[in-house]
Amino acid sequence: MTYRYIAYDIQKNLYASYDDADFTINQVLYWVSVFANKLRVQHQLSTNSDLFTSTFSSISVSEDTKNRKYIDLPVQVMDLPNNAGVIYITYNEETCNCAGPTFAQVWFQGTSVGSVQNLYMDEYTKPSSSNPYFYRVGHRADNVDVNRLYLLGVEGVPVKNVELAVKSSIDPRQICDLDADISLPDELVQDLITGVLQLGKFIMMVPEETTNDGADSTEPDASLYANRAVKLPKSNQQQQ
Repeated sequence: MTYRYIAYDIQKNLYASYDDADFTINQVLYWVSVFANKLRVQHQLSTNSDLFTSTFSSISVSEDTKNRKYIDLPVQVMDLPNNAGVIYITYNEETCNCAGPTFAQVWFQGTSVGSVQNLYMDEYTKPSSSNPYFYRVGHRADNVDVNRLYLLGVEGVPVKNVELAVKSSIDPRQICDLDADISLPDELVQDLITGVLQLGKFIMMVPEETTNDGADSTEPDASLYANRAVKLPKSNQQQQ
């Protein structure tokens, strides 16, 4: 099922119910992508399948101003518990000179920013090239918007590339081809259309008086202020 078919079908249904509706196709596409991601996460948690798995055999490793090595995520990743959206990170077979499939050998273990210090306090968990870790920064690093994974244990190792597998989600900003198929099982497409239609109809049902447009055309009731002035205590009572 393509984005074009779903988006225009939703838009047509909204116009049929509300002839004065003003939903742009871009707005509908955004709702479609958001609901599709929600359904993808629900499907992943219930089935634990590899339907939404994306693999990348060579992701370049960069280094920031503090000599911390990291990789920028090439796709948007599902926000699953315990960093489960990242299936594995391992050394690139072409650059690590290791035999056999690299993903079956050394894996980077997931951790959190707050747990990094504790790792270095135990010799059995201390990050190293044979026991590497990663942690995710998904918002900002040094006031710059990022979506990256920092690598621990490879600070002194010349790692140029790594292999990566993730549970990917749909990035609304990357929907450029309306004729592309939406990455969602066919049995969930109707749930997607129903969810977006309910959202659109809910927005149209919101009374206009409850929306804040920043303008206030009402005038204060002067009689209220007059009554307040009469009921104020006299000056000698205030002093007491």
